[in-house]
Amino acid sequence: MGAEEMTAVLAREIARADRSRCRLHRDAEIQAWHDLLASLDGDDWHRRTVCDEWDVADIAGHLCGQAEDVIRPWSFPLRDRRAKRVYPDVVLLDAHMMVQADDHRGTPPAELRARFDRLWAKASRIISRNPGLIRRIQFKVDGIPGFERIELGYVQDILLARDLWMHRDDVCQALGREFDAGPYAEEVVAQVMLDLVDGPFWGARPTVVLELTGQGGGIYHLGSGEPVATLRTDAVGYMRTVSGRDDHPAVELVSGDPAGVDAVAGCRMPF
Repeated sequence: MGAEEMTAVLAREIARADRSRCRLHRDAEIQAWHDLLASLDGDDWHRRTVCDEWDVADIAGHLCGQAEDVIRPWSFPLRDRRAKRVYPDVVLLDAHMMVQADDHRGTPPAELRARFDRLWAKASRIISRNPGLIRRIQFKVDGIPGFERIELGYVQDILLARDLWMHRDDVCQALGREFDAGPYAEEVVAQVMLDLVDGPFWGARPTVVLELTGQGGGIYHLGSGEPVATLRTDAVGYMRTVSGRDDHPAVELVSGDPAGVDAVAGCRMPF
């Protein structure tokens, strides 16, 4: 497959980011969100986003709710119970997040900014101090293939930082601003690539070399065996595709079998 394959990272062999590294990722995102929220004014809060019916303020409210669920773990089952009642036809995880946003809707901007900072500073400290026994607790995520059993430590270390990062891009998209993916973007993207092949998400798709360009970019060997194609696409844009935000990515076939384009463009994984 040429030079691209020679420098490609085997996605299955990417190391899982450890707790200290995840703390850096998370705290960098908390600071980036602080700066972003401080820059919002007037109608910015009401701009519609790609996240269903949410506006910018709703995304901030959802993220506040996530921090609350870390700080007060009992709020999670309570919100699940409300979610089943209020949104009975919605997948429970999505309904839970909708309740998080509902709980903070209508909060004045200055208060929402302060709430976000306060909650996430405390949540990040708690995540870093949780003992191993707590971190190894497993739970089931209903309706999300590949997440039938999931460890709390993985959710708090990997998924929360990823969610902060991806939602910040959602807000920048809604505002028409350039997204600064941050100093750890390459590491955040690499963890997505690991999850893509470590779970059922890549599945029976053909093996390919995927070159991700731009912020967070890298070259990855996805699948097992000899790659059938080398593809190229934007790294942040592909994170939007994988997470279900953009079903029409611009994937370039560099060489090999055109079936590789569909394999890359059609892969989805819950974020």
